[in-house]
Order: sequence, then C-alpha cells, then structure tokens
Amino acid sequence: MENFIVNEKTYFKVDIYFYIWSIFLPITSFLLIPSIQGTTIGYLMAFASLALVPLLLKYRAPMRSYFYTFVFILAIYIFILLLSQLSLSLSPRINFVGVLLIDPNDNTYLLKSSMFTQSMYMVAAFATFAYVRVLYNENWNKYILAGATVLALYGIYEVTYFLITGSQGDFISNRTFGDGTDAGSRFQKIVIGGLTLQRLKSLTGEPSMYAFTITPFFIYALYLRKKIIATILGVSLLLSTSTTFFIGIVICVFLGAKYLIRAIRKNTLTLALAFFFVGGLIFYLNVFSSDKLYDIFNTIVLQKLSGLDVSGSTRSGWFQVHMEFYKSLPLLNQIFGVGFGYIRSTDLFSTLMVNTGIFGTVLFSLIFIYPILKLHNDAHSKTLKLILVIIFLSMMIAVPEYSYLSTWLFLGIAYNRILRIKKHIREPMLTKNKSLS
Repeated sequence: MENFIVNEKTYFKVDIYFYIWSIFLPITSFLLIPSIQGTTIGYLMAFASLALVPLLLKYRAPMRSYFYTFVFILAIYIFILLLSQLSLSLSPRINFVGVLLIDPNDNTYLLKSSMFTQSMYMVAAFATFAYVRVLYNENWNKYILAGATVLALYGIYEVTYFLITGSQGDFISNRTFGDGTDAGSRFQKIVIGGLTLQRLKSLTGEPSMYAFTITPFFIYALYLRKKIIATILGVSLLLSTSTTFFIGIVICVFLGAKYLIRAIRKNTLTLALAFFFVGGLIFYLNVFSSDKLYDIFNTIVLQKLSGLDVSGSTRSGWFQVHMEFYKSLPLLNQIFGVGFGYIRSTDLFSTLMVNTGIFGTVLFSLIFIYPILKLHNDAHSKTLKLILVIIFLSMMIAVPEYSYLSTWLFLGIAYNRILRIKKHIREPMLTKNKSLS
C-alpha cells in the first residue's frame, strides 16, 4: 500500500468530521431509520465519508492514499466472495439444515440476500479503517475516549435506573431483528448474592457486545493516563459481568501484565477508587452475608469460564455444531467456504470457517497478525498490540462481530502507527543519501 500519512497538523475539516463521528461510532442499537438495518449514525457516517473525503481534503496525496486503502481491502473481500460462490456452484449441493442461517427464510442457494446485507456492513468497516489509517492523529484520542465514555455513562444510568425502579430504563435503543419482535438491544438480568441486577449493555446488542466494544477503549484510556475515564469504563465493564471482559483480563495477565500494572500505577486515582469500591463491596458482603462472596465469584467467573451458565453452554454448543458442519463440507467449500454472510455462529472462528473457509479465515487473521508483528515496542505500539490481541481472541472465542466500527477504528490506528514508523525510518535514510551525494 502507498506509504502516505497526513502531517501532524491535520486538516481541520477531516478532524471535525471524525470528532462528530467518534461520539456515535460505538453505538449499535439506535437506528436513524428503524425499518432499515444498518442505519446507525456510525455506519451512515462511514458510508458518507466515501463521498465526503474529496470535499474534506485539499490535496490529492491523502485522498489517493485513502481510496487506495479502501479499494485494496474491498477488492480482496470481493475476491473471497467470488471464490466461495464459485466453490458452492461446483460442489455437490449442501444441506444447511441445523446451522444458524442469518436469514433462515431465504431459500436461495447462490448469492443469498444476507451475503449482500452483511457485505454492506463490511463496506462501512473498510471505509472506517481507510479513514483512520490515513488521517488519524493524536488529537483524535480525547474524542475517541469521549464516545466510549458516553456509552459507559448511559449503561451505568440503565443499571442504576433498574436498581431503583426494577424496570428497564433504556429510552434510546430502537433496533430490532427478524420480524421486529427480536430486540436489537437485549435486556438481561443477573442474580448475585440474592440481589437482582441488570447486566450493563448500554447502546449495544447485549452485555458481551458492550464488553467487546469498550475493553479496548479501557486499555487505551489507561495508556493515555485518563484516570477518571478509565475508572468509568472499568466500572461499566465490571457491571456487564461479561465473559468477554474476563477473556480480556486473562489475555492482559498473560501478554501485558507488566505494562498494564505500570499503567495502573500511573493512574493513582483509578487505583484508589477501585480499591475503595472493591473494599467497600467486600466489607458489605462479609457483614451481611458471608455466602455472597462465593455466589458472586461462582456466578460471574466460574460458571461463565466453565460454560455452565446459559450463554457459555450455548456458545460451546453452537461452536461444535458449526465445526461438525464444516467438516462435512466438500473440499472446495472447506477451502473457500459457502459464502460470506450465510451463517452466523456464536463465535467468529466457526462463522468464518463455514462462510469463508480456511482461505478467508487465514486472510482475516492476517489483518490482525500483521500489525502485531510489525509494530515496535514503544508504549503506544505495545498498547495497540495488546488491544488487537484482545479484540481478535474475543471475536474468535465469544463474539462473532466482524464489522463493529470500534474494531476497525483500532486496526486503523495500528496501521497508521506502522506508516508513521516507516516514515521515520525512511526520512533519516533519505537525509543520509542526500549527504553522500
């Protein structure tokens, strides 16, 4: 790809557009047009960026780099689609009974409508990636965290409202799926030590989706030493009681414990607030019921990580179903899949393996692996590598959300970082060559 990045003094209009976009980017449960899926403000701004970039940029070089990035990744995606449909047409007819089709009412074999609808989400994701990869600068960070903070505060409001009234307080989410009866933002409760709480999900699909979305922002806030924001995000993640967040914590322990501890030490306010919050909770539970501590640990940690709760057993069950289905596919379909957007499992790994085969799964994985290998060991690069590892493993294990804009935001920042590293390496070489000449 073309190695162009915008100068530190980025263009005013480009920045302003992203500042607005960043507030709505993590929100997935509110549609501007409720009858049309995908009309979240974040997705619509992603689509609009394709038309607005020529108006926002004065110079051809960044514009050319933006469209080159977008077209390059889109071309690879279309190539994967064509290979899967070709292999589907050449192989013996496949029976899709027993798997989770995105649209179970669509009896089309080739070119299912769900392939096109899911592809539209990917187009928005690619547009977001291209915008951030080429145009990102560090001035965006406070707005990136602002969007995450708005999402967290709304989620904390929901939990508090339920605790006081016993009813759901979400007055913004309007997204539905299927025939309109399946809510796009699911209200879930959890009983801990005899106390019924709403699991925090905010303006996302469900608690696991919230944790998947916000965990990278939480780590980024720690890196940027934004104490209050990190505290708000951390508390909201705990209130989600999501396995996805615990997966992120486990990954942090193994891959980034030393750096994460150093980051927390620098955030003394966050550490102090967390200490008093946890300490107060433990004191309360010990005074009023010694059994409640184990109930909390058992409900939130043991059952989820062992798959004994409903969500855990459902995930493992559907993973087995779809992997058995994958093994039964003809060889061509095992290599190239049956078609992107055909099925949707409860994890991304089996979803990709069935839809895109081993070929598409490897290519998708390389999108994450490349920056993890290429980024340096400075603090910013280490943080981005840790975030990408958490996002990738969370998707593969528990969250089949391949087009969440927050994922492609951090991918874009990582690739932008690589461009900056290359630029700094190239400039001294050019200076040296000029002096020799």
